[in-house]
Amino acid sequence: MSKKLNSQEYAVGMQELMRNSEKLMGEIPALLVAAEKTSYEDRTFSYARGGPGGVTPFRAASEKAWIVLSQVTDILVQSKLNKVPKGSYERRLALREIESKSPEIAQKHFYDRYGALTSYLRNNQNYMSTLDLEMLRFEVARLGVYVNDVKAAASK
Repeated sequence: MSKKLNSQEYAVGMQELMRNSEKLMGEIPALLVAAEKTSYEDRTFSYARGGPGGVTPFRAASEKAWIVLSQVTDILVQSKLNKVPKGSYERRLALREIESKSPEIAQKHFYDRYGALTSYLRNNQNYMSTLDLEMLRFEVARLGVYVNDVKAAASK
């Protein structure tokens, strides 16, 4: 689900956006398995880099995870501040603002968790040379916890 052109608004409502995020989370495990089942010259790699076909599902899994992270963070910001951030920088500012206003939400450390997840899911997908499949599995598991925490916080 993408944002409307030249707008901070999504083309769908926040409930539909959450359903879309959950659907994307459901697609990630199959991509991780596809990245794992990469072989090259009769060797099986435990990471995606190096084997034909492994990089594509690895990057697809990472990209879907990044989309989920962005969308659920936007859902949280919209529910608490009644605005949708334009990008990652505005998400961080909004999360900081939310945490300064609500000690209960600050205990969940959404700002820190968003930054940590962004580092691996977004940056390693595009910019780093080592694409570690086990690390991606770890970060996707953390993303699942983040999604559940956002759902709980946004519904309050």
